[in-house]
Amino acid sequence: MEVEIDLPSFLTAGDEQRFFQGLKDLTAVREFQLNDGRLVLRMEIRFLTRKASREFIALLTRYQVSLVPLRCLSATNKKFAWLAEPEAYWHQSMFGDPQAEPERKVING
Repeated sequence: MEVEIDLPSFLTAGDEQRFFQGLKDLTAVREFQLNDGRLVLRMEIRFLTRKASREFIALLTRYQVSLVPLRCLSATNKKFAWLAEPEAYWHQSMFGDPQAEPERKVING
């Protein structure tokens, strides 16, 4: 699957380097590329376990990246229904006000 997200503003070059290293460390992330200020991630959904999903969410949260693009996972795949649990720390960021941010699409998900 491919996910498109808006990139955060990095505080330093080292900060940016740590973000991208975090992406490289995620087994589900196969490749990524920059496209007009957005990051397009190609992910292997079979490697996106609950633990890997939590690591991915934690990385995006740490860098204040919108989680809105991930909200469709819970609606389109039973494996990710747990993402919609209201008590999860990411719930507001992922499912809050759908009008607050334009949703990026998940392609081939």
